[in-house]
Amino acid sequence: MRRVLIRDPIFIFCFVIVTGLLLMSVGNTVFRDGNVDQTLMLYSDEGRLIGIPPLEPSKYQWLGTDNAGYDLFQMFVEGFKWTVGICAIVALGRMAIGLLVGIPLAFRGARLNHFFKTLLDGFLILPISLLALMMLASTMIFWDSTQVPPLWNRVKIELIVLVVLGLPAVTLYLITEIRQLLQQEFMIVAQTLGGSVWHRVKLHLLPHLIPTLVIVFMQQFVQTLMLLIHLSLFGIFFGGTVLLHEGVMPTIYEWSSMFGYYFGQFTAMTWMTNHLFLIPAIALAALIFIFNLLTSRLERAFRLRRQEPMVTEINIAQSEAAAASLDNPFSLVNASVSLKNKPDDIV
Repeated sequence: MRRVLIRDPIFIFCFVIVTGLLLMSVGNTVFRDGNVDQTLMLYSDEGRLIGIPPLEPSKYQWLGTDNAGYDLFQMFVEGFKWTVGICAIVALGRMAIGLLVGIPLAFRGARLNHFFKTLLDGFLILPISLLALMMLASTMIFWDSTQVPPLWNRVKIELIVLVVLGLPAVTLYLITEIRQLLQQEFMIVAQTLGGSVWHRVKLHLLPHLIPTLVIVFMQQFVQTLMLLIHLSLFGIFFGGTVLLHEGVMPTIYEWSSMFGYYFGQFTAMTWMTNHLFLIPAIALAALIFIFNLLTSRLERAFRLRRQEPMVTEINIAQSEAAAASLDNPFSLVNASVSLKNKPDDIV
């Protein structure tokens, strides 16, 4: 599978973009303490005032500045690690808890699984965005900027809520996948030979679940990002929302929070006001597109891995016999290994 991904230019291109942005974001935090340049007034070389925020994109500010004069490109670079880190932590948390709950339940009887499925099916029809809004509105909106709790406390609460809301769907999906694997012949043989549950899970179940877990992680990553975007449109920014006299303000440079923040400032008048909203909208759309591309390329790599030829003694013997020539039996033979045949095809 690694050979397929290394030779896949689309996967390499998307991976380099994500890795490069992540390294730039971490580097900005390490070497610049996460600071973002602010330009309150722009002067020419002759000392004349030529602009005030928001500034249009230029060679000095690649994406322009916001109303406070902060460089939008640097803000997005600084906030990229927050966006990717939040979505990755939520996706991993859902998968880890889903496995801890799903594996024991998958080994139980069909009656218990049917009861658990019936219990969780009711949560699947509820809109996650509205549930998150109701759960976070009272804890993530602050009326006084001087009484905002520490960042870790706010992040911890929101991460727990985001993980819990996605657990029913992930758990049910993993239970279904695990029960299908348990019906495979190799799992039945392992059970017949007396293998313990831990032995079957460790040596047989988890290796076959890796492709499923990778795809589920990518899907949950995108779903979490979409949920953050929905919350930002309701004014619930990640890490908390501070209500000021002139409106709301996010507490960190997270991409979805910036999208919701600048959405409230969107007008159809000039580029100077439009670019504050269009830039985060385009950036989020590009990020979702890149991760969907990564997901499709990973699915392709896993599919090609299942189609790789299997080398067995029977294959080698059949290949050598088929390559032998009666006209010149003493010449060297370049035997190529064929695909694994079915038992009925073996003569």
